[in-house]
Amino acid sequence: MRIHTSHLGYDIGAFKRAVIGELAVGERPHVRLVRVDADVVADYSDARVAASAQVVASAIDADAGVDAAIVTVDAAATGGIIEARVTPATEVDHWAGGAYAAVDFSEADVPGTYLIEATSGGGTQRSEPFEIGIERTHAQGMSDVLFAFKAVRSSGEIERKDAAAALWGAEPDAPTVDARGGWLDASGDTSKFLSHLTYSPTMSPQQIPLCAWAFLEARDGLTRFHPRFSRVLGARLRDEALFGADFLIRFRDPRGRFYSGIFDGLTKSLPERIINAPLPECVRTDRYIASYRGGGGLAIAALARASRETEHGEFDQVAYLSAARTAFLDLEAHNDEYLFGLDLASRELTPSSESIVDDYCALLAATELHAADPRPEYAEAAGKRLANIEGCYRAGSPGWFEAWEDGRPHFSPVEPGLLPIALLRAAEVFEEDEIAERARALAVTTMSDLIARTDAVPNPFGYPRQRVQPRGGEARDAFFFPHENDTGYWWQGENAALGSLSHAAARVAELPGAPESLRERLHRFAVDQVHWMVGRNPFDVCMLQGRGRNNAEYTPDFPNLPGGIVNGITSGLDDENGIDFRTGTAAGHDSWRWTEQWIPHSAWYLLALSTLPTAAAD
Repeated sequence: MRIHTSHLGYDIGAFKRAVIGELAVGERPHVRLVRVDADVVADYSDARVAASAQVVASAIDADAGVDAAIVTVDAAATGGIIEARVTPATEVDHWAGGAYAAVDFSEADVPGTYLIEATSGGGTQRSEPFEIGIERTHAQGMSDVLFAFKAVRSSGEIERKDAAAALWGAEPDAPTVDARGGWLDASGDTSKFLSHLTYSPTMSPQQIPLCAWAFLEARDGLTRFHPRFSRVLGARLRDEALFGADFLIRFRDPRGRFYSGIFDGLTKSLPERIINAPLPECVRTDRYIASYRGGGGLAIAALARASRETEHGEFDQVAYLSAARTAFLDLEAHNDEYLFGLDLASRELTPSSESIVDDYCALLAATELHAADPRPEYAEAAGKRLANIEGCYRAGSPGWFEAWEDGRPHFSPVEPGLLPIALLRAAEVFEEDEIAERARALAVTTMSDLIARTDAVPNPFGYPRQRVQPRGGEARDAFFFPHENDTGYWWQGENAALGSLSHAAARVAELPGAPESLRERLHRFAVDQVHWMVGRNPFDVCMLQGRGRNNAEYTPDFPNLPGGIVNGITSGLDDENGIDFRTGTAAGHDSWRWTEQWIPHSAWYLLALSTLPTAAAD
């Protein structure tokens, strides 16, 4: 047996789950939740644990044939009777690790140090100790993540080079761009991107602009749900957002259009740091003007939101709002011109058209502009984009969104939660408009479909499932996005996707009128995604560097930073119904897919924690 728990512990008032692996199908071990004294924790594997531990709950006894056995203990020590439940073990797709059983001990809400003891025909196994406390998860990582962002701010020789960045294909004496600022993209890539993969109609990830917007969204979420952390971290979140906004102001052409990225072709050579749009195999192009889906939409949203702050960075609020409006007017008129595709066989660039990613990025842009400076054209643009998204919805059991003109379903390797989050933000801003009711209803439908899809198969970890379609294949529901896709090469761990869905689930759960059963399920789902990232996964790996156990290193030449979050777990390298997290020599040249840190993971993690359901401290 192997017992998987959250390495950062569990929050009082929140859903609590452990998972036991390496079981036989149908096996249901006898489980005890054990509270241990502080002086025993360091030597928890010692035989003294059995003598020193206090049993506070007993779960299903497989031989008893009952739903749950309850042990009554000292109410002063434990808060009363606690009930824990264990499900019979099931296989999960083709995942390694045998069959898995889920252990629910949500009623254990007395602060302390605990472990889980499981007994089956193969003997008895104890988990690593863990804490139950008030906002435990927040206290062990949010500040770290912010420090990691500050550590990857562009600086030094990179900053000096980017102060006069050249454009790909420009003459040597052509004007340069002041591209100072922003955050370096990943452990092994010092590029700065609004988005890369911009040749893909549906897989362009949102990078620097998403981070700049997320810091303010996370601060406001903390203010509402976790105010003590807002008081401590609010100014830091704001200042990091303004640092990102200042970069976006600079990273524009004379017409006010955003560039999509500055990329050195992974050479790590300063002279190669050139503004361009990358293609597979580090080929670079001059299609570097950012479309809505290519980072332009989120850049507008970030600047518009920054313009509402009482503080500002190098530029002021007027400059932020003016830049956002200028870019919005240009993209409303010319977005189609900035879109392009790639024929993976010939490597020739091709025309492209808008996708649902353009729609929800443009919706968020128009929404944030309206919040900063209400104008009829912003409401009109938001209504148009909402109608487009509504038109993409396909009812089913469960339903899904059509992503592009070829009929493929919408799925995202990075931010599947951004669509419902854009809808929710629109509902907040356009509260007096009929947009609000439509946006809220569609957000609820979207997350209801996600839950139905997630719960349709054995799934003790609660990992989300999306409707995906491999390139050249048929649409199907799956845990992980396909290796064969229209990027031609790009697939990796999905921690950013988990954070985005956790945040979306928590936000939808708070909507007035949300059914209580859906609210409870969404809260559980939101917690499941965070706990997967911080260790309660089949590999017993905490993805947050410097916390928990078994942190993964990328490469000796490009070490991961404390506070950063690695890409994460994928489907199997050789079996897409399987599961993988490869490190060291086992990963080979593909190590980046699992163990490289990337800034969107960290931004979405902050957003997930900002609204994570717990019993907040006074």
